[in-house]
Amino acid sequence: MEVGKKDIPDMRNKVIVIGAGLAGIVAAYHACMEGAEVMIIDRGSIGLGTNSAMSNGVFAGPTSFYSKEDYIQDTIRIGRNLNKASYVRLVAHEAQDGIEFLRSLGLDIAEAQSVYSLRAQRPNIIPGVTMMKKIAMMVGGLDEVKIISGFYVTSLLKSENRVYGVKGFDISGREIEIYASSIVLATGGAGAIYLRNDNQKTIMGQGYRLAAEVGLVLKDMEFVQFYPIVVDEPNLASMILYPPYPEEARLINASGEDILEKYGFDDVNQAILQKRDEFSIILFEEVTNSGRVYMDYSRVHDALWHRHPMGIISKLKKDLRTMPVAVSPAAHFFMGGVEVDDRCQTSLEGLFACGEVVWGLHGANRRGGNALTECIVTGMIAGRNAAINTGFVNPTRIKEGDHTKREHFLKRHSKGDVTLSEIRRNIREIAWNNAGIVRSEDRLKNGLNQIESIDVQLAEITPKNVSQMKLKEDLFSALLTLKSIIVASLGRKESRGSFFRDDFKKEDNLSWLKNSAVSYDNKAYTFELTHISQSDTT
Repeated sequence: MEVGKKDIPDMRNKVIVIGAGLAGIVAAYHACMEGAEVMIIDRGSIGLGTNSAMSNGVFAGPTSFYSKEDYIQDTIRIGRNLNKASYVRLVAHEAQDGIEFLRSLGLDIAEAQSVYSLRAQRPNIIPGVTMMKKIAMMVGGLDEVKIISGFYVTSLLKSENRVYGVKGFDISGREIEIYASSIVLATGGAGAIYLRNDNQKTIMGQGYRLAAEVGLVLKDMEFVQFYPIVVDEPNLASMILYPPYPEEARLINASGEDILEKYGFDDVNQAILQKRDEFSIILFEEVTNSGRVYMDYSRVHDALWHRHPMGIISKLKKDLRTMPVAVSPAAHFFMGGVEVDDRCQTSLEGLFACGEVVWGLHGANRRGGNALTECIVTGMIAGRNAAINTGFVNPTRIKEGDHTKREHFLKRHSKGDVTLSEIRRNIREIAWNNAGIVRSEDRLKNGLNQIESIDVQLAEITPKNVSQMKLKEDLFSALLTLKSIIVASLGRKESRGSFFRDDFKKEDNLSWLKNSAVSYDNKAYTFELTHISQSDTT
């Protein structure tokens, strides 16, 4: 569907949701239930084109066997005490309502000791696919929700301290402004800026860029979680080999050594659950030193290949029953992002946020299952409050130039032979090699220097079609996000949670029990770094 100003002349008291993953669709639904007219905008397909569809369907949270206080304490402990405690408490108190909401849609969710698990329709279907099909169908049937796919948001429209709409281009490349009383950022993280990642390929930090360019602070961007076991073969999808792993599964290096035995682990599940970050470093160094690490399922009993999760793995275009598959750690999740209040509103009036783009729940490391829980809880809260937000700025009163203008990017002429695809590859390699699992001052500074030259190259390229326009915008987002990661990483002189510097290998609670905060300068294209003591974080 195409939209233009004539189609939406006035979005007074209406809500725009940017992003159509779990958090975005839940926000849209709850805004609709509060009586708002809602528009979901996504550059791709609704639901299935998102990271939510690739999830294993596990939700952490208080259960009948696990108290809210225990959940709060464990989440903060795993986050190494850098979490926003009030936000953790908010999620703890709302998590059960989120699970009941999903059950009300007909999803089969089982309660365990400290998590809830979504059962897929069949063992060879990813649970997230089952979930996203269901909720996409649900929101697609609401008359008050308009779904705009293929629209790319390039900037938020802002007047003083309030947002009043979005600017972007449609499937034909037409630049359009759409106005609303509330905007909900549900854009996800930025895992795809890394050479090795398990994210959808377009998840490159769009939300971080939109937020930073309108003056929002990004917090704790140095904390990126890597998952240890992701397929790393040229002709196969870069996907997680889903846990739990059969006890017969083995990890071997290029020399045939059993890695679990080499480093004293009983099985893969123990390594993942108890020392995931240390295990990621071990596998990263094994790949670096020996060239390859393989997952070997050849000893797994035939019966298990018809159960979850082996049923999913069996769909790969390789016979893993007889042949080992190359694996590597890969970027998985971003703990940093924008801060919100208990209404899930940012410091800008009318701008709400939900899901991975939000900071505060995870601290220095995400507890397994908290990603989906955060999507559900913050989606519900952001949607409800965006709907009852009554403030509005009349676009006719906005003077030209009051919001960020981006057309100059498209008017420059290309210089040199570098292509957008080559720039994308360069960015991903810089992120992986210089701001990846193991970091140091030399690597980080080298990465920052390389970014500067790429920024100039990218600005000089003129897109030839809409696909290239989208890719160019993605790469600007990737560069800004990567720059924020490097600046924040240079400032933290310790290792904590998912963050490891080989020149500061110890956690330092005396000096570094504080959160990083980076602010973007739109004119200088640079970030300013400050730190906030945990005693000042509520």
